[in-house]
Parts: sequence; structure tokens; C-alpha cells
Amino acid sequence: MESKTPVSSYLRLVSWMYLHLRVDVHFGTRT
Repeated sequence: MESKTPVSSYLRLVSWMYLHLRVDVHFGTRT
């Protein structure tokens, strides 16, 4: 499954961005 490699990378990127976005929003709301 060669298509598994790009998909995994995409999911990883989305997960990382989502996590940072949530943290940024949380800090922004607290401030």
C-alpha cells in the first residue's frame, strides 16, 4: 500500500496543526 505513506504523513501534519491550533486558542482565550 504505497498510498498509506502519504496518508500517514498528511494525518500526522493535520494532527500536529490541530494540536497547536487548540493550544493557541486555549492560551488566547485565557489571556
